[in-house]
Amino acid sequence: MLTSAVQFGGLRFHPGQVSLIGPLIVVAFVICVGAIAVPLLGLAISSSRGALRTWRGRRRRVRAAASAEMRARAMMSELCPHGWRAQITMFAAGEEDEHGRRAHVALDWTELRDESGRPAVMRRVWAPTIGEALDAMVADRRTDETLEQIEQGAVADGALWPDL
Repeated sequence: MLTSAVQFGGLRFHPGQVSLIGPLIVVAFVICVGAIAVPLLGLAISSSRGALRTWRGRRRRVRAAASAEMRARAMMSELCPHGWRAQITMFAAGEEDEHGRRAHVALDWTELRDESGRPAVMRRVWAPTIGEALDAMVADRRTDETLEQIEQGAVADGALWPDL
């Protein structure tokens, strides 16, 4: 403070009695403000981090669900050349699936036989979540396709393959 007064005051500066009370009060005030501001800033940052993590997690789950649906649609469009339909039903209590787990989502899907919309295959899969139900639907259709290929290979080799 003294040097700035000398620099800007020039020759008019005449040092008199210098009191240290003023600068000590300023230093004490800055320390008190810092002692209050630093913990409050830490609290604000930690709570905003939690809110940011929650928002990112929710956003990630929504994107994952949307991408799961888009993947399932694309795969089913490839696996069912004449088209397909699906209906998702959600249950509050949940039915037990084949492994004894509680499944809250039932997905009924139908493969269409031709462009007329007649069903060729109708199935139901159970899962705890919609994403898992969509994955189960695609896996079910892949299994059907594999079995169809095995049947066609057996018929091509001359085996009698009875259709029930």
